[in-house]
Amino acid sequence: MHNKLLSRKIKKEDWSTLEKWWRYWLNSDAPPRDYLPDNGTNGIMIEDNGQPVIAGFIYQTNSKLAIIEGLISNPNYRGKKNRDKAIEVLIACLQDAVKLMGYKYIFGMTDNKKIIENLKIKFDWSLDSKPHYSLTKIL
Repeated sequence: MHNKLLSRKIKKEDWSTLEKWWRYWLNSDAPPRDYLPDNGTNGIMIEDNGQPVIAGFIYQTNSKLAIIEGLISNPNYRGKKNRDKAIEVLIACLQDAVKLMGYKYIFGMTDNKKIIENLKIKFDWSLDSKPHYSLTKIL
């Protein structure tokens, strides 16, 4: 069981760790750093006794809506209860950070059933009943 989950801002030095996680889970390269908010540093990392566990990013907008996206976790962090708790802590920290930034609404996309369950049940998010597709284009 986890001893102490702590949150911190993502640092430039985390990039190599995040790249490894993306390669493992998505079986592809990480997104380009300039695709992520503040070059991959506008987000939160959760650690368990100093071990990076899960991270997520905050995209700021010029409206009262912020977007949380790019949640990615350490594939070597074992234990369902530990992982579930780390997801909960990350979501709570992202919500708190967005609120402190002055946003009124949060938007997020995921196909991860555990994250969807957490957002709906534990954090009272609304879930659109229609599936959506994510489209991206490099200009």
